[in-house]
Amino acid sequence: MKTKFKELLATPFKAGRFTLASEILSIGEKAERIAEQAKLKQDKDGEFAKFFASNIEEWMSEIVQMAQSSIDKQLEKDA
Repeated sequence: MKTKFKELLATPFKAGRFTLASEILSIGEKAERIAEQAKLKQDKDGEFAKFFASNIEEWMSEIVQMAQSSIDKQLEKDA
């Protein structure tokens, strides 16, 4: 995630929107961690594990992109 929690704290959100933005950030950060673990598994385990972990990494990367896009839109609205 390119957006960090400190950036959210510094943004003057309208009422209630900070909570939404911080939850989206949490989702993206968790997806990043899962994607990283899947990537590590690809390097260590057999062919089936590599295929499975590759799918997980791709799915989590998509979630990260969606979360970042949502935060970007929120920041643009409240900036």
